[in-house]
Amino acid sequence: MKIKCEFCENMYDDTLENCPSCGAKNEYVRQSAPNQPLTIEQLKEWYEEKGLPPYEVTRFFIGENYRKPKAFGIYKDENTGNFIVYKNKDTGERAIRYEGTDEAYAVNELLMRMRQEILNQKENNLPQNDSQGRETLSGGSGYSRETMKRNKIIDSFATIGVLAIIILISFCVNSVKSYKNAISDPGYYRYNDRTYYHIGNYSNSNWIEYAGDEWKDVSDGEVLKVLSDAHKVKKYYVSENDYSSLECTDATDTMMYQDYQYGYSVQYGYYSYGDDVYYHDNFYSEDGWYKYDSDTDGWEYIEADYAPEELRHQALAFDYSFLPDWDTETQFSEFTSWVEDNREIYDSHSYDSSTWDSSDSWSSSTWDSSDSWSSWSSDDSWDSWSSSDSWDSGSTDWGSDW
Repeated sequence: MKIKCEFCENMYDDTLENCPSCGAKNEYVRQSAPNQPLTIEQLKEWYEEKGLPPYEVTRFFIGENYRKPKAFGIYKDENTGNFIVYKNKDTGERAIRYEGTDEAYAVNELLMRMRQEILNQKENNLPQNDSQGRETLSGGSGYSRETMKRNKIIDSFATIGVLAIIILISFCVNSVKSYKNAISDPGYYRYNDRTYYHIGNYSNSNWIEYAGDEWKDVSDGEVLKVLSDAHKVKKYYVSENDYSSLECTDATDTMMYQDYQYGYSVQYGYYSYGDDVYYHDNFYSEDGWYKYDSDTDGWEYIEADYAPEELRHQALAFDYSFLPDWDTETQFSEFTSWVEDNREIYDSHSYDSSTWDSSDSWSSSTWDSSDSWSSWSSDDSWDSWSSSDSWDSGSTDWGSDW
């Protein structure tokens, strides 16, 4: 986002600490959200606390100028003093995501990408970890409530006797067979003279169709039935990235594709949109939105539908993100201070109370700690990592810039 220098009125990028024309300090330089790593050293500690595999496995190199292909990383250039966030593609070419003096901003850029990769890896592990043949994650959005309810029902049947065990074993065998055919390659498909694109990995989700000169979610039940069969749909596969021959636009330019890449998340922090100021206090884009109320000099919780559309898509939200000081000029209160003074109001809209229904059969009171999801924490969302999970960076899109 561009801002105007208060001294020389030159327009410049809000990530710069100083105006490039007159050198005046940028009082509104964007920073990372509260309670997030702000330095490279803090990011290293965060990485270790989550129990993530070695850098060579995850391909995220923190504090290292790693030069080999297939790597993400961040380091400080001692010659320039700049912090550099990079991606080494599979070709060996390096794409620079950020280069500048704002360490907190640089750290947050890599952190967001790392969270996205953790989400993808969790998705890849679900079928392997689910030893009871239960329905698994699709599209990187987590277990649905109905799926979790069914899982708990299946778990309870395991105690009623030999018959239930036989049924469960049979169900597991069928699920394993289904999983072998559950993967569809990302890319373009042609079926019944219509063009489709598969965004994710699993066949039963994340399909979009090119219709009316634009990409739309696939809603046709019969079409989904065909596309969801990973074995049959292979014959309709056209290409991973050649869309010109299909006379359609690039599916990777769509907001649906971008949302998937960012794990349906929006970073924490302040956002300026028009004459209003918003704060996002949740990993997921559809939760945790607050709007500043100038009449009360406080923050009001709002449903996602009342937050601007641009702010609910990370690819667009970058242009509205900022972290202003709380002073007489900005005229609005700092969010964390407001939370401390209004803890009861804040807690009533926190992630646990607003998103998770304690009356559901899968609430914390009935959660089975023996589940493979025992490492899950609502505080850090997808940030946790289980030692039983495996990490395969082969599924990462190493050809893209980020």
